[in-house]
Amino acid sequence: MSEQLAIFIDFENVALWAEREFFDFEITALMESLQTRGPAVVKRAYADWSRFSRYRDAMMSNSIDLIQIYSVRAGKNRADIRMAIDAFEIALTRPQIRTYVIVSGDSDFSPLVAKLREYGRYTIGIGPRSITHDLLVRSCDEFIYLETALGEPADVDDQSCVEIEQARSLLTKALVAHGQRGDLPVLATRLKQTMLLMDPAFNEANFGYSQFKSWLDDHRDIAKLFMKDLQLYVAPPDYRAPGSFELVPIEEEEAEARVQPGAEKIGVMRTTLDAQYRQIISRLKLTNVDLNTRRDVLRDIYRELNDNPGAQTTDELLDMLEERYEALGLMRNKSLLREILQLAFRQGAFDYMGQPVSPFTPVRLASGIDSEAKFVERAESDFIYEVVRSGLEIDPGELAYLILNDRAQVDYIHTLLEDLKQRGMITYRNKRYVLPGSGNIPFADEPALRILSRDIEQAILPDNLQPGAETARNLAKKAMLQRSQDFAASSNTYLLACRLQWDAVQRGEPGATLEDLRWYMASYASAIAGKLSQVNRDYSGARPYYLAFFALVQEDDPLWGRMRGLINPMLAYYWSNTGRELDINVSAWNLSMASPAQIAVYAATHPNPDLRKLWHKVTVDLAEINPGVLRRIANQLMLSRADHPENARVAEQLEAILAEVSRS
Repeated sequence: MSEQLAIFIDFENVALWAEREFFDFEITALMESLQTRGPAVVKRAYADWSRFSRYRDAMMSNSIDLIQIYSVRAGKNRADIRMAIDAFEIALTRPQIRTYVIVSGDSDFSPLVAKLREYGRYTIGIGPRSITHDLLVRSCDEFIYLETALGEPADVDDQSCVEIEQARSLLTKALVAHGQRGDLPVLATRLKQTMLLMDPAFNEANFGYSQFKSWLDDHRDIAKLFMKDLQLYVAPPDYRAPGSFELVPIEEEEAEARVQPGAEKIGVMRTTLDAQYRQIISRLKLTNVDLNTRRDVLRDIYRELNDNPGAQTTDELLDMLEERYEALGLMRNKSLLREILQLAFRQGAFDYMGQPVSPFTPVRLASGIDSEAKFVERAESDFIYEVVRSGLEIDPGELAYLILNDRAQVDYIHTLLEDLKQRGMITYRNKRYVLPGSGNIPFADEPALRILSRDIEQAILPDNLQPGAETARNLAKKAMLQRSQDFAASSNTYLLACRLQWDAVQRGEPGATLEDLRWYMASYASAIAGKLSQVNRDYSGARPYYLAFFALVQEDDPLWGRMRGLINPMLAYYWSNTGRELDINVSAWNLSMASPAQIAVYAATHPNPDLRKLWHKVTVDLAEINPGVLRRIANQLMLSRADHPENARVAEQLEAILAEVSRS
């Protein structure tokens, strides 16, 4: 029988973080992740539920007990005391429960975790990467970042170089420890246990790997892998197995067979075209959605909208489908349904009848969508579009296998390509499919990106830099390390990475993708904006770079997931700089803690009319290039209008700006 779990959720702590970071906090996704560990016999969430009433239904549908914690005064959260009492009481009275899950980023729970471990309980901590205190992480037997538990797509490119190098160093230290005990080669499962003892936060999923073996396989420069009796063993790279061991090194040819000549490196392994396809699909959050589920959901969406056009919003539609599937015993949560619906949304399959595009706007099918088959094709063409937008070549057989599990279905892939061509989404030029536009970089002349294109074209490369996408990637990693310490150095390094990648794409170098170029450009925009505003105090000069960042980082774009950690601070500084530009003291806005929504309220309701006017202007500029991010802020403000009436007024201003921009 599986180990029983007791789960305790500091809901206020994680929900407020989720709202600040733009996550739609899906408790179902978290609970499904934990169900793989064993049956959860105790599930409790602590909050002042009068403030979080919108989450009640989702919590109760997961059989989570809602523990009411009344706020004695504003800003005081007493959940930690009650949670600690309850957890310790269960530890003393229910010895059969051996695993305790604490969902919070608050270091105040560290003593509780330490005491549970004293009593022999296995402790798992779950908390947001950006707010979790290291003291809590180190106190647990195992710590999982909430982003990973919620299934947010991860990729080695998305992690800071510091974390990547820390994980590599951890692997080396663990192998040294086993070597000192004469325990080499070590079984991979034991090695991971040792690594968790040394660093509870280690998790290969944080770096985009579904298995520990896959992570090890990409670090063969510091670890040698062996097989014996169908089990995986690991040793240092210079280790030679004694003759008494019947260990067989994993054939390097296995990796080489998957290598496409010229493909760029990720870590120390080169990826194939197939792996690059899968990497793109993973960012759409649909890697683990099987074909039948995807198509069932798409057909149900079509039928509902065809039978009842304009009768419900997409949010209401997803709620209805979730209830239907639950009644049928199908594990299809709202988060999964939303990601499937997004395929059709990104390809213009919906008509919002002239109203602002929002999950809360009534919707019908777009013109031309007159059958289930046409709707499914329109949605699945999004897979192909993302591949083309990334600058990769089209291999119909591999794409058919990835999307349909059948390499023979190449005709269907050609049908999707033809549909995209007819709609003007892609074009065929120089014997390959590309985005419309001149040259190999179709977005070079987009108005919001011209400032970046100008900087890149004027950048002078040092003579000692080896041209190519691999050098660009190494520079981007270096720039990531520099960003937290030196905006100027980081922006210069990112600019060189952009120029190298730009040139590599222009000459058609294999593995040089448009997706990576856009990533480097967004990173450069963020770094140069930080340099101009926080170092040079040139707030108006920084504004075009903020706008370029948001022109690239759109919610319906995989780049949104890669840059998620920067979206919140970039938007907060974009708005707060309006005050600085007018020499208004904004220290009271508490930028380190305030969300972009709060900054918007401060600026939009400020007594200085010049500030309100400037805030309105820069918000119109933002609405013209990224209306989606403003709709998120408006929705967030409306959800909290009961506690803060002024939020509703600012939300209405944002909606008015969006309507004004859409009309123009």
